[in-house]
Amino acid sequence: MFGLTTIELVMLVVSALIVGFSKAGIQGATIPAVAMLALIFGGKESSGIMLPMLIMGDLVAIFKYGRQGSLKDILRLMPATVLGIIGGAVIGSRLNDAQFKALMGVIVLICLILLILRQMKAQAVELPDNKLIHWGVGIVSGFSSMVGNAAGPIFNVYVLAKNLKKANMIGTTAWFFFLMNLLKVPFHVFMWGTITWDTMKYTTFALPFIGLGALGGIWIIKNISEKWYRRLIMLTTAIAAVRLFM
Repeated sequence: MFGLTTIELVMLVVSALIVGFSKAGIQGATIPAVAMLALIFGGKESSGIMLPMLIMGDLVAIFKYGRQGSLKDILRLMPATVLGIIGGAVIGSRLNDAQFKALMGVIVLICLILLILRQMKAQAVELPDNKLIHWGVGIVSGFSSMVGNAAGPIFNVYVLAKNLKKANMIGTTAWFFFLMNLLKVPFHVFMWGTITWDTMKYTTFALPFIGLGALGGIWIIKNISEKWYRRLIMLTTAIAAVRLFM
């Protein structure tokens, strides 16, 4: 089917389930899906195949949690995010997979250290509310999302520091990634050529499995405490860092 072997088809289905689960549940858990799609289609091509899947997952999360998101925080990040995406598109077209994965691995490890340090504090540490922080988070998120789909752990650092409740965190993250992923589409279509009518057949096939994964993620969110939710975010961030160095 689609020219894929049975094993590759199963990996595509599992990737779609993970995307839905991550978008409506444990944020940042898409890294295993990134790895599997890269094994099937290769690094850059897989990023184009995965992007429409991510957008579909974002829409599910917005439908469920969008009203509880903080659009004010997101809009402040968007100008810097656009610059990060443009930089990622230009640099990503010149780097091979091993080079930009190593770069993203360093960024994610830094984020993981920040998450752990924050968790060890007796009191929550607030990020300063200034333009430098917003521009830094926006640029790094846009860049890392464009070249390696690795912005989840980076944005987690920002949104966790805002001390939002679970639903507010998911809603804010969903809106941010939806807008950012839409901004990436023209670069994949016209610059990298990684989104075509041919690649969209994989997204169409994946749609019902993204929905099933989202239902699983919503169930997890309803049945997990704030404490363990934050710990799971840190765990998926650690997995992301290890995977990016492989």
